[in-house]
Amino acid sequence: MSRSLVRTGLAAAAISAVTGLAPVAGAQPSYYDPVITPCGHLFRTPLEAPRAGTDVYWSPFGTGGIVCYDDGTGMENYYQRDPWGRWHDMNELTPGHFFYVVFDSTVPDQATWG
Repeated sequence: MSRSLVRTGLAAAAISAVTGLAPVAGAQPSYYDPVITPCGHLFRTPLEAPRAGTDVYWSPFGTGGIVCYDDGTGMENYYQRDPWGRWHDMNELTPGHFFYVVFDSTVPDQATWG
């Protein structure tokens, strides 16, 4: 057996050993694999009494169908599904006051449920 063939075999074995020992990444949300979770409990309508830990959400559909969209960037994003199945972004125009966006969005459709 030639030395170059032995060296090639040893190099391939070393690469296999190193890649086999590499840590496996956890299933954390990322820009390429975002996750949505229900989070309507974080909001209340303007007509409801204040509750600790909730923000006011001004929407014609109440607080049903709200999801938290996590794309791993650390920025909070919220969407609401209307009765017809379309997603709408929620914008915070003043601190603690979120407003319904009239235009629909397809962003949550690319996420998986967490």
